[in-house]
Order: sequence, then C-alpha cells, then structure tokens
Amino acid sequence: MGTVMTEEHRSGAPTAAPHASSREVSRAVAVLISSATAFGALIVFLYFALIDPVPVDDAALRSLETGSVVTFAVVGAGILVGAIIMVVWLGRPIRVWLRRIEDGAPAAGLPPNVARLVLLWPIIGASLVAAGSLVVAVFFAILYDDPGNFVGIAIGGAVGTTIVYFGTDLIWRRQVPTFFPDGDLSAVRTFRLLVRRRLLVAFLLIGGLTPTLLVVLSLARTRSVLDAENPQAIVDNLVLMQLFILGVGLVTGVITAVLVARAIVEPLDALQAAMRRVEGNELDTRVVVTTNDELGYLGERFNAMTAGLRQGERVRELFGLYVSAEVAQAAVDTGAGLGGTLVECSVVFSDIRDFTTLSERMSPDRLVDVINRYMTAMVSVVVEHGGVVTRFAGDSILAVFGTPLNPMPDHADRAVQAAMGMRRALASFNEAETAEGLPNLESGVGIATGPAIAGNIGGRERIEYTVMGDTVNLAARLEDKTKDVGAPILMSAETYRALGDERDLRATAMTDVAIKGKHDPVTVYALPD
Repeated sequence: MGTVMTEEHRSGAPTAAPHASSREVSRAVAVLISSATAFGALIVFLYFALIDPVPVDDAALRSLETGSVVTFAVVGAGILVGAIIMVVWLGRPIRVWLRRIEDGAPAAGLPPNVARLVLLWPIIGASLVAAGSLVVAVFFAILYDDPGNFVGIAIGGAVGTTIVYFGTDLIWRRQVPTFFPDGDLSAVRTFRLLVRRRLLVAFLLIGGLTPTLLVVLSLARTRSVLDAENPQAIVDNLVLMQLFILGVGLVTGVITAVLVARAIVEPLDALQAAMRRVEGNELDTRVVVTTNDELGYLGERFNAMTAGLRQGERVRELFGLYVSAEVAQAAVDTGAGLGGTLVECSVVFSDIRDFTTLSERMSPDRLVDVINRYMTAMVSVVVEHGGVVTRFAGDSILAVFGTPLNPMPDHADRAVQAAMGMRRALASFNEAETAEGLPNLESGVGIATGPAIAGNIGGRERIEYTVMGDTVNLAARLEDKTKDVGAPILMSAETYRALGDERDLRATAMTDVAIKGKHDPVTVYALPD
C-alpha cells in the first residue's frame, strides 16, 4: 500500500505534518491492537452464546459456563501477550535504527533487511494477530473436540486481523518518512501489497465471509428444526443468529470501508493538492511517500516530475542570464532553428567612451565589477521600455524594439525613451561612483529605425539571436559620431519621422553629417541630456 502526503516546502503553503514521534505511533498501534482484539473476542463470545451449540431446550440463547469463559479469557490473554512479545522482539531492529536516526545518524545507512522490515511491519503485525487467533481456534477445537469452536474463533480472528492490518497501516505510515526521508521506497526489494490485492483481501475477509456464514449456518439451523424437540427455540435462535451475523458484518464492513477509503483517498487528495501548487508554479512542492504500492510509486514519480521541472526552470533561468528572457522563451516555445525575418524595427546602440584607457587604469576584478553594475543599470532601462538586449560586446549594448520577440507599433518612441532613460541611469550611476571614489563613465547612444533581419544566426554548435542590416550598422555609426558632434544621443532621420508622441523632444537637426559607410551625407537629430 502507498501513501503520499504534502511535504512542507519553501513556498509556505499549509501542509499537514507527516511525521510523528515513535512514542505516539507505538501508543496508537497498541490501542488499535487492543481494541481490535477486544472486538474480535466479543464476536467470539456472542458466537458461542447465539450460534454454537444448537439450543436443546426452550431457551433461544445458550448460557456459557463460568469455566468456559475463564478458559477463553486466560488462553486468549496468553496468546495476546505472546503476540505482543513477538512484536517487541521482531521490532527490535526498527527501534535500534529509529534511535540512531533520531540521534543524527543518516537514514541512508539503513540496512536492507531493516528497510524491508519497516515496509512490511503492518503485515507482520496483522500476521501475528492472525497466527494467535489460529492457535486459539485449534486449541479449543481439539480441547472440546468440536469443530464449531474453530469456526467461531476463526471468525473473530479474521475480523480482528483485518482491522489490525488496515488500521496499523494508516498509523505506521506516519513513521515511515523517518526511515525514508527521500521517499525512494520502490528501490527496496520486498513484498508489495498492491491496492487491488488489498481490496480483494478486504472483500474476501469481510464481504465474502458474512454472506457465506449466513447461508451455511442458516441451512444448518433449518435442517436441525426437523429433528428438534422444540423447533420454536431453534427458529428463535435462527433469527438471533442472522441478526448477529448481519450486525457483525455491518459493523466490520463499515470499519474496514472507512480504513480502506482513508488509505486510498487521503494520498490522492494530498497529491491533488500538490498538483494544484505546481499549477501555481510552486515547483518546490513535494509529496511524502510512505509505502510501496501503486499510490506510493505515483508519489515518487510526482517528486521526480517536480525535480525535473525545477531543473528545467533553473536551466531556463540560467539561459535567461546569457540571453534575454524573450529569446529564452522563444527557444522554449519554437525551438532554436536557424533563420531570420525582415522586420521594421528600431535599434539602440550604446558604448562606453575611452574604455581602453579606463581598463588600463583599473585592476581586472574592479573593472569587471564596474562594468557589471553599469550593464545592470542599462539593461534595466531597456527592459522597462520593452526592448530586447541581443548582444553585449565588451562595453557596448545592442538593443532592439519591434522584432518578432517584442512586436510594438511605437518602437521608435520606445527606443528614444530608452536611450534617454539610459542617460539618466548613467548620471545616477556616476553619482554612486563618485561617492565611492571611482572614476565616472561616459557613453554615447545611437538610434536608427528601418528594415533589419531578426533571427537566429550561427552554426550547429552555437547560435545567437540578433539583428543585422544597414539599420544596425547605422545605429553603431551614430553612436561613434556622438564623440565628434558633442551630443550624447544621435538618432537617424527615419527614427525622428517615425516618432509619435515624442515629436516635441528638444531634438536638434544636424544636416550634411558624414557617416562612415554612407556615400552621401545624411541628416541626424541630436538629443541633449
């Protein structure tokens, strides 16, 4: 049988604690066995009072002799004590290792024989109860030379054994996680009482036993009426016997049904709750696996699934550090095939001025730290305005607006706003650098709008999402030109014409500007800080 319970996880979702102290578990098992044994003894007592032997006088009930009652009690108590001693003796390895684990020993060191004993413990406990009942039944059948004694005691033993097994299994699963914190129970090679087998056992012991006894004993009583001196007493006893069997069957059936239902429904409810948390992106959710049937295996596979999801999410997060989140999502959704698309977009190119001089004046560690903090500030601005950073080239940044990864009709406006935001972020960055006694950085920004090819470029071993074309080259050339014209931001005429709400910018037109790679001078627009 297997059970899964939701394990406490970092997301803080409410869960039921699956673990219990060994003392609580031992006390609960002892109460269960005692109650089940008392219930079985009551059934045996009523059997001999109502059914066996057949009444021979006017009374429909048989009065048990005091000596018989004492004998039953003494022998039954002796068998119960013997069963308890056997449980204590067989359970010694479990107690030894439980103390070791509670003292800090790793559960991974659990020997295979003890691991098997832990998983089989409910079956072992029920088997001892069944064996004790069988011994008592055989003893009294031989002692009184009456097979009816065996039948009556076997009925009580079967009922007690069923309740002990299903009840102990529910209680013991609270202790199993102590021995198997990782929940890998299927790795233990031992007997597995699968759910369908357990249901079959419950049906045979309870569902099949009651109607069978009712039919057989009713037929025996009916035949005895023919030879009886007082048929009315036998008929009255027959009614009592039928009520007895129906009552025992009903009570036992309800108890067994409740225990079996809990054994199946509770792990499914816990698994369902865990799946809802995973749907809410709580990928650190786990379920506690306590036994080794189909439900336990399902819990193990669920934990393996969430572990895979966590690994995939980590890979995706790491991937997102090397490429933009949009590129990472596109790769996940559509794959990483090579190819490009011609799009109308806006490109922003930013570069730190005099970077070579700066790198000569600073140690490598300090230089990397400064560049990383600078890039963090710049990228935040780009992302805030919907741009995608497609390339870092040392001290430069290439960002695009309006590609298939981030389609937008106002890509020119967003590109200009991002460029101005980068300049403001640079001013704040330099204030912090001044406070730390570090040199300030200066950068230029070029913006160009027009057609470009956007897509995955590279080879079989490595690809990169980027944009190519004259528009990209023009943005880089405009950034380089900012040093000559003394303006921090230059944008192309195409960008200026594509502006909507940003037309009221204090942009200064500069005509006849020679741009490297262009045959004819062009008009560009300069933006102040």
